Amino acid sequence: MRKLWICLCCVLCLSACTAKVKDKEVPQVLQEYKKLTNAAHAQIIPNPMQTDAFSPYANSSEAYYWAMDYVIAHGAKTNGEEIVTQQEALQDVEDVFFTLKALYGKYPIYGDTRFQEAKQMVDKQIKKYAKIKKTALGEILRKQLSFIEDVHFQIDFEPLHEGYTMYGEQGAHYQKKTYVKKEDGYYDQSNQKRIVQIQKDADLAAYLKPVLHKDGSTSYQLFYRSRKNITHLSMRYADGSERMVAMEKVEQMKPSEDILTERTVQGIPYLHITKMMYPRTSDTYAQYAETFLASATQFSQKPLAILDLRGNPGGNAMLSYAWSHSYAKQRLSGYGTRVLRLPLHEQKFKQLMDEETDQSLASLLEDGNYQKHDNLLYIEKPYMGKKLIKNKSMLLVLQDEISASASEMLIDELHTMENVIFIGMPSAGAISGSAMSSFYLDKSGLQIMFGNLYGEFPETYASEYQGISPDIWVQGKDVLKYVKELLK
Repeated sequence: MRKLWICLCCVLCLSACTAKVKDKEVPQVLQEYKKLTNAAHAQIIPNPMQTDAFSPYANSSEAYYWAMDYVIAHGAKTNGEEIVTQQEALQDVEDVFFTLKALYGKYPIYGDTRFQEAKQMVDKQIKKYAKIKKTALGEILRKQLSFIEDVHFQIDFEPLHEGYTMYGEQGAHYQKKTYVKKEDGYYDQSNQKRIVQIQKDADLAAYLKPVLHKDGSTSYQLFYRSRKNITHLSMRYADGSERMVAMEKVEQMKPSEDILTERTVQGIPYLHITKMMYPRTSDTYAQYAETFLASATQFSQKPLAILDLRGNPGGNAMLSYAWSHSYAKQRLSGYGTRVLRLPLHEQKFKQLMDEETDQSLASLLEDGNYQKHDNLLYIEKPYMGKKLIKNKSMLLVLQDEISASASEMLIDELHTMENVIFIGMPSAGAISGSAMSSFYLDKSGLQIMFGNLYGEFPETYASEYQGISPDIWVQGKDVLKYVKELLK
């Protein structure tokens, strides 16, 4: 950590000694649009955290150590047995539910009763067989734990639920003003008719999403997220007529092989990072983290800058925290409340976690924003300010369906600042958990992964599997092209 900040200071000193390049002014269209986004972001109201739910699960340190010992001892991949005996399968199940109760961040939210019911159903199904296949055991566990909404939760490298696919209107383009909004509602520009329902739903705002144009006007495009294959959506008009709108999958940006790209776009500083890696001294990612952290202060001193988080599945949240802290010159909380179920007050446990995971818990404890609730919980309170945090510069944040976890934490934190506009597609929705523990069951070798973190967000703002929506909706492959045209 010290090395990173020394490098950061060096970069800043060097930049101060070089001749200044005249900063490009912010286009008027963005100056006007930021007023709308600032107003919208300021209306987000965090949920009050119900810490009472966690009180019954204040386990002893012994329980934590036993569970962590199991997780760490079984962290190396093992093939296990393709077929295990009934007794071996029951023991694996016992281990799963014990570690969940001791370590899983969302365990108190669903409650002991719900998990015990699931365990009883798993045991009941296993007892039907003298022996059981590893794959069958995984399916039983996955089915009985399907009440959990947590993208990070995996059984044998598969999440409990299938993700959503985003669909857009076939042939639509961000340059076309396909739908417009007037005082009495949304209008289809292809026939000038007023729309009253989409898919028999009168909540049109759930389907028609805004895109800003160079002339300062806003039109709307049709988007729909589904776990099923979608070919058409029905659209009903005020005159009683209907039409079927052809839909197609939204195209994502081409995956980048580079971890970090830094350049200018239309004279505006631009940085694209595809992994959130918080390095240690020997980490090969140190150079990328140093450049990324340095960009935060540099961006805050520019009239306008672009941070591209497309294709970034996350990583270590400490890098997100450090970047937003540097950009804002203060610690940002975001609109999510976060709870860590760990005995961080114990030095032995803290050292153990630092050595065995990518999370720097020691650094986290130094952050005064985390409030010690009791011996087992650390709570990060959400931003409760009546106004957004002042920001003299402007930041465009690009996001897509791959932007997840630590990337989404950064997106959340930046929502509490003035003059930050989010462009692209809704993020992945890996926001309410983490991936702290990954291990293999002793007998079957099934992989289990879950986290110690629980995050709670306003439902209309962010949710698991649904993500955080942008201010301007543009499909992933077109986002940078769109921004370039907007800046001309």
